[in-house]
Amino acid sequence: MKPIIQFIFHLVTPLILGKAIGKLSTRSAPGQYRKLKQPPFAPPRKIFAPMWTFLYLTMGLAHARVNRKGDRGASRLFNVHLMINYTWSFLFFRLRKRQLALVNSIMIWVTMYAVLVKFFKVSRLAGIILLPYTLWTTYAAYLTLGSWYLNRAK
Repeated sequence: MKPIIQFIFHLVTPLILGKAIGKLSTRSAPGQYRKLKQPPFAPPRKIFAPMWTFLYLTMGLAHARVNRKGDRGASRLFNVHLMINYTWSFLFFRLRKRQLALVNSIMIWVTMYAVLVKFFKVSRLAGIILLPYTLWTTYAAYLTLGSWYLNRAK
């Protein structure tokens, strides 16, 4: 594959897959989100789509940069992390398994940290690009914990 095509592929793949999986697993998300008790500092529902668009693009950009450096281990780790990330919506909204979504959030955070460390070693810029996603992952884990705790009787 030509470098520019490879770059574009790695840039947009997380976004395209994230949007597709989100559509399949979150059809009832708006209604569910409104009905759930939310922890303090929970954002309005409208924030999630633009935020995830930005985050998936930055994740893709960081991955494209690492891929260009040729580190297959970092790339595989990123792909594993991405698959774990994609399961959260399915667990939380589609299956309504909030406790499993909480476990998944922890797995997302642990693998995100591993990806961050690996990416920083391969490309400092790729690691820096992932910092907003790392912060959001931490915040999302808090939201999942709060949502599970406040709604555990449901």
